[in-house]
Amino acid sequence: MRQSVWPSGEAIVVYVLPSEHQVHKAFSREVLKIFPYQLDRIWNKLVFSGVGKKPIVVDSPEALLEAVKTTPGAIGYTPMLNSQESISVVKINQ
Repeated sequence: MRQSVWPSGEAIVVYVLPSEHQVHKAFSREVLKIFPYQLDRIWNKLVFSGVGKKPIVVDSPEALLEAVKTTPGAIGYTPMLNSQESISVVKINQ
């Protein structure tokens, strides 16, 4: 959220699941340590202040994975742990 471009200069495109999706709730609570509504407020503040762009909401983890694979500079989260050749996977251990 604090960074809008990668070190290469490419724009960061953020994909997320809907706030009510179980994976989004788990990611917000377990990884980010905040409630989904708090994350929504943070994004809204960044957007309305002109500092950031709202993330793109996709319907499913599969759609999120496909969007990240096909969008340059994209980042997102998914419960799927299998590696994909066309994307870099960062595994989060808890």
